[in-house]
Amino acid sequence: MLLGSPIWNVRAPMIMTTFTERLDFTGKTVVPFTTHAMSGLGTTERDYTASCTGATLAEGLAVKGEEVGEAEGDIAAWLQRVGFTVS
Repeated sequence: MLLGSPIWNVRAPMIMTTFTERLDFTGKTVVPFTTHAMSGLGTTERDYTASCTGATLAEGLAVKGEEVGEAEGDIAAWLQRVGFTVS
């Protein structure tokens, strides 16, 4: 399951934690991705590990907001690493 958001003040918006806490992720793999200004994934991996009960957390991807347009190759390589088919 891809789970994306921006990073605000070093973390995903609180609505993301509210959302993930209400779901059962047993047997699921959560693959986080974010856009950011300067903090990368921030605390996203730690926060989702705590709030996605039963999930396995895969390698996340953080893309600087102003570099999203040039990140296609990085995104495709990351998707392949985490097991998604890129066509």
